[in-house]
Amino acid sequence: MARRRLFTFLTRRRAFRSACVLLVLGLAMPQLWAWYHLRSASAALAKHHPDEARAALASCERVWGGRASVHLLAARAARQAGDIPAAATELRTAQRLAGGGATDATAFEWALLQASAGNVREVEEFLQKRAEQNPTAAPLVWEAQAVGYLRAYRTVDAMACLNHWLKRQPDDVRALELRGETYVIGKGVTRGADDYRRVLELDPTRSATRWKLAECLLALGSYDEAATHLEQFSEAKPTDPVVASRLARCYHVLGRRPEARALIDAALRAHPNDAGCLRTRGQLTLTDPDRPRPAEAEADLRRAVELRPEDYLAQNLLFSALQQQGKVEEAKAQLAISESVRDRAERFGELSSRKLAESPLDPELHFQMGKLLMQTGRPDVGVQWLLTALALDPDHKASHLELAAYYERTGDKPRAEEHRAAAAKK
Repeated sequence: MARRRLFTFLTRRRAFRSACVLLVLGLAMPQLWAWYHLRSASAALAKHHPDEARAALASCERVWGGRASVHLLAARAARQAGDIPAAATELRTAQRLAGGGATDATAFEWALLQASAGNVREVEEFLQKRAEQNPTAAPLVWEAQAVGYLRAYRTVDAMACLNHWLKRQPDDVRALELRGETYVIGKGVTRGADDYRRVLELDPTRSATRWKLAECLLALGSYDEAATHLEQFSEAKPTDPVVASRLARCYHVLGRRPEARALIDAALRAHPNDAGCLRTRGQLTLTDPDRPRPAEAEADLRRAVELRPEDYLAQNLLFSALQQQGKVEEAKAQLAISESVRDRAERFGELSSRKLAESPLDPELHFQMGKLLMQTGRPDVGVQWLLTALALDPDHKASHLELAAYYERTGDKPRAEEHRAAAAKK
């Protein structure tokens, strides 16, 4: 009897201990899960992989959603991914969870966000002082400033900032990536490609950089090298229209015409109204060395320019298709359209790569950029440039008139009258 009692007692004690262990593990596992994802997010941001960090933080927030520090890190990840609205939302949440008032950490992150959004002037002095006082924060400052300068087409300032950064950290992948982008905006495509190649040597997993390098190689006519990069994207997404249109161009130039045709036809079966694929198929049909078919190409190219009127290559190919068919008057009219599209593109390139970099505070240049964006089907961005022109010069008549016309077209009569009245003032 005594032995049975002892056995029962020991059995119950073991069961109690097991239950306690399970209870502790049950309580601890979610915390360990959140901690693991927070560490993963921090490591991803250190390598400049913001999308990976955002995915990890989304898991972390399921357990630690009430921690200001988690939302602060999520704001940084969103900002580095270029998602400004999401970054602002996360920052407001972090500030609320921290008690409602601005802390040193949230104030710094707000300044970084303002700089990244293009409002560098408002926070430039504050961020420069922060970089000088805290060297570990300096790369965050340099990144935000460089991104903001590029948004405002201040390429000279962006390049100076990035060279300063790379002098201190010559193998920083984010600095190299941004310098490559700055070179490309400034028409230095070859040097931009060199920076992108170096980034991929340091971190081959950076698919966004690989894509930018492929775009550079296409612009340089290095179709063989471009194809090796584009094939990696095509393996993952075989009917992606953006990938297919570029890879088909490479194959066509490299003499792999059956592969080019098969690739573009498959993409168009999945995406029949993709302008890029229609243009590429029209180009393949028009320039087929064995049997060029301009009438067949014309149908694809007309649909391409209808979908994307500012595509100079599509417009020019349509001109060639009409010319090859002997449609003289139609070809003449199409040539005029093609040249006007080219002129706007060249003007945009001149403004963004040179003039705005030389005179970033000239309201006339901001007006010209806004008007060009309006003409090329990007009114929401154009409005911002026109408003910036008025911030620099509240009496800039041309900007008021352009905004008045825009608001008239969109049915906002009060704003249209407001700008028309402002333009009438002497």
